[in-house]
Amino acid sequence: MKNVLAFCVALLCLTCTKPTNEPVDVVTLVPGDNEISGWTRDAALTVCETGTQLLALIDGEGQTYVDNGFAKSAFQTYAGTVGSNVVSLKLRVFDMTDTTHAAAVYAAVSTGVETPWTGDNAGTEARIDESLLFNYRIDLRDSKFYVSIDIADKSDAGLSIAKLFARNVSSAIRDTTK
Repeated sequence: MKNVLAFCVALLCLTCTKPTNEPVDVVTLVPGDNEISGWTRDAALTVCETGTQLLALIDGEGQTYVDNGFAKSAFQTYAGTVGSNVVSLKLRVFDMTDTTHAAAVYAAVSTGVETPWTGDNAGTEARIDESLLFNYRIDLRDSKFYVSIDIADKSDAGLSIAKLFARNVSSAIRDTTK
């Protein structure tokens, strides 16, 4: 009888407890003010929860996300300094519902000129686009998320800041999937 009671209590606990391996909402992955020292939000957070909202926001490129399981996105711009210059950084985090969709988006948005970011990289896969005239772009995928970071500074210090943001978001994703 004790074993049956213990089993029922354990079963009740399992059914009432939220799984700990589900990644959290994209909004919670976006760093807050000074979470990365010296970088503050420069505009309101933009959240899209439907494909229609996303297409209205990023018309020309939105279809790739919608076609690949888009669930939700959060866009945030930041202001900070690199050297003595005030610089803008744009972060976009997309929940693509699963790892297969995140990988499909990662592959689909590639321009083919990016350099793989290996070794100390963030995410499951990451790359750096150095072909842009005035900025660096880092994009990565981690779990069911696709992340894009643009920093309007084409210096080694600017790239280091973009990498710091990428690691921060990737760490937040991994902290929620344990």
